[in-house]
Order: sequence, then structure tokens, then C-alpha cells
Amino acid sequence: MKETKGKRACIIINPVSGGTDKKQVLEVIKQNFPKDITYEIIVWEKPEQKEEIIQKIRERKYDIVVAAGGDGTINQVAQAIKDTNTALAIIPLGSGNGLARHLNIPMNAKKAVELIGAGGKEILIDACVVNNMPFFCTSGIGFDALIGKLFAESKTRGFLTYIRLTLSSFIRYKPQRYDLNIDGKTISSMAFLITFANASQYGNNAYIAPQADISDGFIDVVILKPFKFWQMLPIGSRMFNKTLNTSPYVDVYKGQNISVTRKSSGPVHFDGEPEEMATSINYRISKGSVRAIVPV
Repeated sequence: MKETKGKRACIIINPVSGGTDKKQVLEVIKQNFPKDITYEIIVWEKPEQKEEIIQKIRERKYDIVVAAGGDGTINQVAQAIKDTNTALAIIPLGSGNGLARHLNIPMNAKKAVELIGAGGKEILIDACVVNNMPFFCTSGIGFDALIGKLFAESKTRGFLTYIRLTLSSFIRYKPQRYDLNIDGKTISSMAFLITFANASQYGNNAYIAPQADISDGFIDVVILKPFKFWQMLPIGSRMFNKTLNTSPYVDVYKGQNISVTRKSSGPVHFDGEPEEMATSINYRISKGSVRAIVPV
């Protein structure tokens, strides 16, 4: 990365992301953070610290803010520095780490820290908004939003929890009809789920939108149509070998301003965080809104 001498950084650590060992992460940072960057550490212990932390980031105008956590932590930090000259660095500590994986951030904390120095460069990435809630990786309605809600309520974390919840919920789930307007084009479809992708994957290398480009100024709209239980494995395999977009059960569109209407309200997830939303949902994109530090 360009000259770092004299720069100021703030490191936000979510100690519960992915069952993280906070002491181990702190030691990695202490041992490997660039010596010519002055930094302070904030441990995000409680949800109610959100406004205080975001205000501090905005007021102090750091050169770099490091999000040490999962996609939810990154979302909050990126919101605070959106449309500023502050750069976002990531130390992936979450269950899925979808945004970090898309940006090729190493999953090893030491190697991720090293990007903040000579090993990294800055690029501009897009931000997306769903009903005025920013997201930077993916948002979804339908089955994946239900799983996001159940995962948030679960006492266990990790990839195996996702698998357990998916298998136990599939039989009972009823697909819905959705009416979409994508930049003026109207589409009506029965869907198992619809994902609005800024990045290519949910996390854990499950590629819901393998063709997505996080800097192209478009949201990739992935409609997964209803399918039978025995087709779950082939569809899942396509996610992991980056060919889901070629499935006969999948339609893909690109858009900048998208509205969705559904029959009933329900959960919507954005960067893994679930929230109940009404029958009308709006998406838009903000091109080149965040400076992200990625491998050279």
C-alpha cells in the first residue's frame, strides 16, 4: 500500500464473531500491525455501543478503520466511513466472511493484518441500500432470509449450524411470488429465494452470484426458483463450484434501482443481519462508496 507513515488507525474488534478468541487476535495485532501507523483498539462488547463507536469513527477521521469481525461488523464499520477518504481494512473473524473472501482477504489474521502495510492496496467498492439499510456483501428475501433469522437466534455459530438449519427448514418452507421492477423492467416470478448481490458469495465459498463485480455499479439479482428436495445437492454443488448462474432453476439480472413486492411481510437479511420488512422492498446502489484495502 502507499505510504503509511504518520497515519492513524482505529481497530474495531467484535469478540463474539465466529467464536473468536479475543486475546489471540489482540496478540496478532500487537505483533504484526505496521509500526509506522498509530492505532487504538475498541472492543465492541455490546450492541448498544453501536452509535458511540460509529460517532467516534466519524468524528476522529481516521486514515484507516479496521473491522475485526464478520460481515455484520464490517457492515457497521463501512457505514461509518462511507463516502469518506478513510480506508476499510478487514480481519475476518466471522462464521462466513463473505465480503472478505470476495475481496481475497486472507482468512489468517496475521496475513490480513499485513495487508494494512506493504502487502495491500486501496480500491473503491460499491455500497448497496435496502429500505435505507446499507449493505456491502449480499441481501436476500425468501429462504435465505429465514435461515439468517434462525441463525441469529441460534445459540451455536459456524457453517454446520447453517447446514442444520437449512435441512430442518427446507421441508416446511413455502416459496412465494415476487413482483420486481429492475430499472423499469417488470418481472414476476415464483421464487425459493432472491438474493441481491454486491459481492459474489454468502460466505464459506458458497457463491450465490459468481459473476458479481463489487465495483461495477450494479446489483446482481439472483432468483432461485422452486425445486424439489432431491435437487438440493446439485444446486448446492453449483454454489461451491461457481456455476449456480448456469442452473435451469436460476435467473440472473443486473440493476441499479430495484423494487420488490411480495404478498406478505417477513424477514430480509443484509450482510447476514435479519430484519422484518413489509411487503414492498426497495434496493439501490451507490457506486464507489468505500475505500477497501485488498491484496496487491
